[in-house]
Amino acid sequence: MDTDLQQLQSEIDRLHTECLSLIMATLNDQNEPNASYTPFAWQNNCFYILVSGMATHTVNLQQNPNLAVLLVDDESKTKNIYARVRLSYQVRAEAVDKNSDEYGGALAALTSRAGKTAELVASLPDFVMYRLQPSKGTLVQGFGKAFVFDPVERA
Repeated sequence: MDTDLQQLQSEIDRLHTECLSLIMATLNDQNEPNASYTPFAWQNNCFYILVSGMATHTVNLQQNPNLAVLLVDDESKTKNIYARVRLSYQVRAEAVDKNSDEYGGALAALTSRAGKTAELVASLPDFVMYRLQPSKGTLVQGFGKAFVFDPVERA
């Protein structure tokens, strides 16, 4: 991997590590948007989220599994509010079977990142784990510094 690609990968990895939550944009069956957020774990080149079945974004995921997610540097870290470092993905959501090894591993990763609350909400009957599989990524590092990449190729 050349130096430029290594630097991009380093920035992508930093955002996956430092951002504890992601912002998600979902659509309902009337094509009306909803913006929300949730803690996440990044594992096996996918995001894992644990969300309430009563939440608007979860209902939307059940109707339309295609969504966008955004990881963005904290405002306090930026020198120019118009040029915040951010990473966005087009993703497809799929529910994870609660009895699978994948679910257990993702829950452990979420608990490690977000604390014991993840275990508590996982025990509630309405919470569902989703795997968000990225298909297209865009890293913006400032003005004129936007890079589109294939997350599968970068894995």
